[in-house]
Amino acid sequence: MWEQVGSSTSWSGAGLVHQFWSRLRVELRFRTLFYYRLNSCNCWMEELLGSGNVSTLVLDDQEYPPYLRHRQDSDLLGVVCLSIAHYIDVVNALSVIMDQIRYAPLLLQLCEVEDPGLEQDAASRILKLSQDLLLLNVLLLSGDFLSSRIFYTHSFPSFQLRKFVYQANLILFPNKLANLQGHPIRTLPDNSEPHTIVSRSLNGELVISGPIWRLLVEFVHHINGTIKLATEPRIGESLKFVQVLDLVRNNTLDIAASLRPNTQIIRSNFHQFSYPVIMGDWCTMLPTERVLSSHESLGRLMSSPYIWLYLGLLYTVHRLLTQRRLLQSRLFRVLKPLAHLTLLCIVQAQLSAFFIGPQQVNHITSLRQLEDSGLRIMGLRQEFPEYPFEMRSRYASSFLLKDSFFEMAKHRNQYNSTYGYTVTSVKWLFYGEAQRHFRRPLFRYSQDICVQKVSLFSLVLQSNCPYRFQLTKFILRLHSAGLLNLWYRWSFYDMVRAGRVHFEDKSTPHRSLPIGWTEWQNVMVLYGAALSTSLAIFVIELVIHHVNIYMHNL
Repeated sequence: MWEQVGSSTSWSGAGLVHQFWSRLRVELRFRTLFYYRLNSCNCWMEELLGSGNVSTLVLDDQEYPPYLRHRQDSDLLGVVCLSIAHYIDVVNALSVIMDQIRYAPLLLQLCEVEDPGLEQDAASRILKLSQDLLLLNVLLLSGDFLSSRIFYTHSFPSFQLRKFVYQANLILFPNKLANLQGHPIRTLPDNSEPHTIVSRSLNGELVISGPIWRLLVEFVHHINGTIKLATEPRIGESLKFVQVLDLVRNNTLDIAASLRPNTQIIRSNFHQFSYPVIMGDWCTMLPTERVLSSHESLGRLMSSPYIWLYLGLLYTVHRLLTQRRLLQSRLFRVLKPLAHLTLLCIVQAQLSAFFIGPQQVNHITSLRQLEDSGLRIMGLRQEFPEYPFEMRSRYASSFLLKDSFFEMAKHRNQYNSTYGYTVTSVKWLFYGEAQRHFRRPLFRYSQDICVQKVSLFSLVLQSNCPYRFQLTKFILRLHSAGLLNLWYRWSFYDMVRAGRVHFEDKSTPHRSLPIGWTEWQNVMVLYGAALSTSLAIFVIELVIHHVNIYMHNL
């Protein structure tokens, strides 16, 4: 059962124990002490339980071992009083108790004093079993530690028993994963482009690239390991999530070069996902809207109420000044030319804007506008259940679902503007980089129509992967340096080298053509309308003038 120990008992032990305990507190800075108490064994470490400002959890070996991962974090020190005769059962129980937190330091103390040769052989068997169960930070104290100061530890990844005599300047729990000395880390790319790209060079050698593969290569180099492919990946065939999960669960892979959304995390497999590698959103890339013709641009300009309001204001001011005979003043004589100049500047500004940045059809900003436009978004059928309920029920007709990822990627990589496509914000960096080589972009990234506003993607790894903590720190450093975004921009050039895409401008250039008859017709219609309006105003003013004369002569 669990016990909470609040204060230490009075003990007249040797100063060595207090020195050793203080060294542990300074080096590990643990906040919780977990003590696995065996009824068949007594150790002097029990006298230190509850010493200092540390919470102590005591577990009796008569109870079924629970999981600590739901209750504790990494600031934990495990202490076990161990009998050589029962070490297999105890170490196996510890591996169950500390599932998912096997990187936490463990302090084992032998409760019997044995012959030095027999004790060293037993220590080798205990620590070898601990390493096989991925309990790597284990320190084993000799049964006569108070007199001999002897303790045992082991090296990783190649097992080698190490025997030390305790000194105050020794590091008790060194970082064994800082240098793997070339130890292989088994992995396999899932060939989900552009995350991982599998191809062959001109001489037939297998070439693997992509931002996720580059992440794994740099991480393995960081801990001085080597990459080992579990099997040869197949070009043009991507691994499904179930296949990747099976390879990890049957101990074929240590870390899979496969990036998966956290929406696939359930309670039974959450421990097989790493810290999120990508934090962004999952939205859509839509074709850029077409440029308005000159006729449509002029119609949009004339349909603006501000133009007519401005013209009406000018006419009103002109009439007021005329009635009050103020236009005879030199100051007001310049108003009419200024008004004409203002109108001319407005027309010239609109014309310049049309040539510099042609107006486009209004952007699609909602699912209703998407449905009205007739544009369909291409996506994967297996991802459709993850879409919001409104998308799946009310606007299902706006989506074209494909069973094959490569079929959808073929359309998307060819920039087929007949459809829109679902894409993550990080993968959009690939397409944005590619469109930098176009005369004009064919697609834009729309954050108005999203599958998920916040989307997290993680690597798939073993349940108790010993490299999890180091991988988390490495991912955080990549995020802070901005390297992940840079690598995803470089993924376009990786795809070019792999022959998946090419340096080519897929946009249709704007061609300068002579003014067509239709444009001349528009000009003549506008000119006729303006002339008719001026003639009508002239006739109205002439009629008013003659009516006033007729009324004056009556």
